[in-house]
Amino acid sequence: MSHRAARPVVALLLAAAAASSGGGEKKVVDNKFNAVRAKDNQTMSSFAAIDFNEPVTAWQVQSSREEAPVPATLPQLSTRMRELEAEVAANKKAAGAYSLQKFADIQKVNELKQKGSSVPPALATVAAEWDKFNQKDRELKKQLSAAKQELDKEKRSARLSVGDLEDLDSLQGQVQTKHVDVDVTANGQTKPYVMTLRKYELKREQGGPRPMSRWIIQDLKPKT
Repeated sequence: MSHRAARPVVALLLAAAAASSGGGEKKVVDNKFNAVRAKDNQTMSSFAAIDFNEPVTAWQVQSSREEAPVPATLPQLSTRMRELEAEVAANKKAAGAYSLQKFADIQKVNELKQKGSSVPPALATVAAEWDKFNQKDRELKKQLSAAKQELDKEKRSARLSVGDLEDLDSLQGQVQTKHVDVDVTANGQTKPYVMTLRKYELKREQGGPRPMSRWIIQDLKPKT
């Protein structure tokens, strides 16, 4: 078997090791830096949300601490995005109806604004109402963009932990977080880092098999 062909197999074996119980954080740390040392980006991306490109020669786990589990937020984030999408659509529909009702006046207002002219008192009410629709559209789309980014970020982390499940957005459960202090030797210098691990323990409301989960690397920063 060629070295390239063996990489998917290696990734699967490391994933299985990372998912096993007992000393899980050390296995994840070892898998990460072994992949870094081998420059195996495929394996690294299979269980890490961040990159680390230093030429690592050694590492040593010093300690770890676990946070209290928190509820998984994917269902709430997904619901919030759908609600905002509905609000954007409703505002667009209302604006369209108002535009049909006041088409001539709105056209005059737009022409005056394009010329930099002031809006006469007779058109002030129409101009104010039309501005409200446009302002609300901008605000809702800004909120929707932020909600989508937050949902996408959380889904990327969840997929690394439980896989790309079709019903991922609806799964309830909790998220576990560990912080691992690890000394990393790179470029001839040893420096302390904090590696943040995350694990999604999810379940389906209607029952059925629980998704298998594993610890994944959410962050890696120099210790301050």
